[in-house]
Amino acid sequence: MNLRAEPAFMPRLLLPILAVTLLLSLFRLGSVPLFDVDEAVFSEAAREMVEGGDWITPTYNGVNRYDKPILFYWLMATSYRIFGVNEFGARFPSALAGVLLILCLFLFSLRSAGREEALHAAVVAALSLYFLAYSRAAVTDMALTLFIGLSLFSFYRWSGGEDGKKRHLYGFYLFSSLAFLTKGLIGILFPFSIAIIYTLATEGFGALKRIISPAGAALFIVVSGPWYGAQLIINGREFVELFFIKHHFTRFTGVISGHSGPFYYYIPVLLAGLFPWAAYLPSGVGRVFAAKERVHIFAFVWFSVVFLFFSLSTTKLPNYILPALPAASLLIAAGMTMEDTAWDRVSDSILALLAGLLCAGSVIARPYVARLGIIDTDWLTAISGLMLLMAVVSLCSALRGKRRFDILSGLMLIFLLAVLVKGLPLAGDHLQGSLHKYSLYARENLSSEGRLAAYAINNPSVVFYSRRRVLTPGDPDALRALAAEPGRVIVITRAKESGTLTSLGFTILEKDDRYAILERK
Repeated sequence: MNLRAEPAFMPRLLLPILAVTLLLSLFRLGSVPLFDVDEAVFSEAAREMVEGGDWITPTYNGVNRYDKPILFYWLMATSYRIFGVNEFGARFPSALAGVLLILCLFLFSLRSAGREEALHAAVVAALSLYFLAYSRAAVTDMALTLFIGLSLFSFYRWSGGEDGKKRHLYGFYLFSSLAFLTKGLIGILFPFSIAIIYTLATEGFGALKRIISPAGAALFIVVSGPWYGAQLIINGREFVELFFIKHHFTRFTGVISGHSGPFYYYIPVLLAGLFPWAAYLPSGVGRVFAAKERVHIFAFVWFSVVFLFFSLSTTKLPNYILPALPAASLLIAAGMTMEDTAWDRVSDSILALLAGLLCAGSVIARPYVARLGIIDTDWLTAISGLMLLMAVVSLCSALRGKRRFDILSGLMLIFLLAVLVKGLPLAGDHLQGSLHKYSLYARENLSSEGRLAAYAINNPSVVFYSRRRVLTPGDPDALRALAAEPGRVIVITRAKESGTLTSLGFTILEKDDRYAILERK
C-alpha cells in the first residue's frame, strides 16, 4: 500500500492505537512493587550500576551478573537518571519498547498487507495479556522483541517484498546487533535463521548470497563488539563460561532453575497470552498455504522458527516466545480478515468455547483465591461477566457469519484495564507485600554497621528495597555463625523457618502466612 495516497487515514487509526497502547503501557506503571525474581534482580543490577559507576560489568548484590548482555541495563540505568530509582523508572524502558513495537508493527503491516490487516495486527498485539505483562515488566523481553521485530521488518522491506533499498539491509544488521546486546546469541540466531529460511522458501538457494553484506557485518561489529570485547578482556574465562555456556547452551540442552516443560508447553501459553485472538491463528496459518502471499509466508516462517526453537529447548518460560508476538499478530490478522465462512465459524466457535471456559473458571476460582489470603474476590465476578459477554458475541458471530471485531476489542480492553486496576495490585500485595514492607523496615532501621540477611529465600526485591548488600546464609550452620557475630542483625525468611531463628536468639518482629522478619540486637 502507498501511504501517501491516503494521508487522512494515518492519524484516524494511528492516534487511537497509540492512545490505547500508551494507556496499557504507562497507566499506574509504578504503582505495584517489583515482582520476584526477574524484575527485581534486573532493577537491582541497574541500581548498582548507577550507584557504583561500573557501566561495563553488571553486578547483583555485589557479585558480577552474566545472565544477560549490557544494553537493557544501560536503558534501565538511563531511565533511573531521568525518573529516579523506583518502579516506574525500572519499567519504563519496557513500556517504551512496547509502544514502539505496536507502532512499527502497524506501519509495517500497513505497507505490506493493507489497512484492514494493519488495524487488526496492531490491536491484536496491544490487546493481549502478553503485551500487558511484558510492556510493564522490568525484564529484557519486550526490548528484545522490538529489536528482533525491527531487524526482520527491515529485512522484509529490503528482500523484495518492498522497495529493497540498501539502508534496509543495514537496518537488518543494526537491529540484530542491538538484539545481540540485549539477550545474547538469540539476537543473531532468530533474525538470520528466519531471513535465510524465508529466502530459501521464496527465492531459492542462489539468493542467499544477497543477505551477506560486509558493510552490514562491519556495522554489527562496531555496535555490539566493543562491550563483548571489553568483557573478554576484563572477565575472560568467567564471562565465557557463565554467559555463553551456562546461559545459552545449558539453557537449551538442560534445565535452569527448574524451568522445564513438555514439548507442547507453548500451546497453552499462546492460548493464554494471546487470548482471545489465538483462536484465529489456525485460520491465519491456513491463509498462508491457500493464498501464498509473501508477507504471510514471512510471518509464518518467523512464528514457526521461534515457536519450534523454544519448544525443543529443555528450559522453558512463558516469556521466551515473546519475539513471536509480531508474527503471530500478523497471522491472526490474516485469519480474521480472510473471507472464508467455514474458517470464520470454526475460529468464532473456538473463541466462544474458550471464553465460556474462562467464565466458568472465574466463578469456580473464587473460593480457591480466598484461601490464598485474597479476600476481595468480587473482581472475579466481573471477569466472569466479561467472559460470558465475549462467549455470547463469538457464538453469535459463528451462527450469523459476521464477526464483531469492535465489540471483542472493547471487551478485551475492559478486561485488561480490570487486570491493571484490580488484578495486578492484588497480586503485588499477595506476592510482594510483606517482603516489600520488611525490606523497607530494614532500610529505615539498620545502620551502616548493621547486617541484613535473607535466609532460605531467593527474593532479589529484598536487596532492591533495602538498598544494601544482603547476606545469604545457605544452611543452618552459616546462620548459626551469623548469629554468633556481634552487632545488630535483621533476617527475612520464610515463616516456617522462624522457629530455627528464634532458637538462635532472634526475636520475631512480624510474621504472616508466608514470610517473617526477625531481629537480634
